[in-house]
Amino acid sequence: MPRATIFGAAALTALLLAGCTTSEPAPTEPGTTAEATSSPSPSPVESSPAPVVIAPERPAEMDDDGYQGAEAAAKYFLSLDDHMMKTGDTAEWEAMSHEECSTCTKRLEQARTIAENGDEFHGGEMTVEILHTYEQDEPTGIWPIDISVEVEPVTITNQEGDEVFSEDAVVAEQRIEVTHQRDRWVIVNVVGAEHLDRDDA
Repeated sequence: MPRATIFGAAALTALLLAGCTTSEPAPTEPGTTAEATSSPSPSPVESSPAPVVIAPERPAEMDDDGYQGAEAAAKYFLSLDDHMMKTGDTAEWEAMSHEECSTCTKRLEQARTIAENGDEFHGGEMTVEILHTYEQDEPTGIWPIDISVEVEPVTITNQEGDEVFSEDAVVAEQRIEVTHQRDRWVIVNVVGAEHLDRDDA
C-alpha cells in the first residue's frame, strides 16, 4: 500500500467542488405542442437502505489531562473522520479542531462539500497506532504524538451513483499535536512524516 499523507488531497477537493450539471430540455417551436406519447409506467425500483453509520464513542481515557488523555484524544479525533465524511455531522470534529489547524479545516471543508453535493462517501475506515508520545511542551501545553495510520480504500459517488473519486488504501506516518484547553482536548496540528523532527524526544 502506498505511504502518503492522508489529509490534504487537492485532487479530492477539486473534484468535490466541481459539482455536476444537468441539461435543460430543448424549447418547442412557437405554436406547436409536443406530442404526448403513452408508455407503461416503470415499476418503482427499490433502493437499498443506506447503512447506519455509528458515531465513535468518546473514550474514558480522555478524562485524563496527561499523556494518556492526549493519546486517547488523538485516536478519537481521527476516528471521527469516517463518521463525518459519511454523515455530514461535523459538530464533534469542529469542537476538537483548533482554529489554527489548517489540516482540520481542509478536511472539514471536504466533508461539507460532500454533504452539499449529496454525494456518498464509501470506505475510508482508519486504524491508528501510537508510535511515540513526546514530553509535553510546557509553554504551549502541546503533546506531540507520532502515529501510524492505515486508511481503507475510498470511493465517492454522486446522486446518480456514478463514481467521482477513488483512492487506494493508504498507510501514513504523521504527527498530531494535542493540547488540553478549558477542560477539553483540542487538535492543534496534523503534519506529514516529511515534516517530522525525531530529535525532540
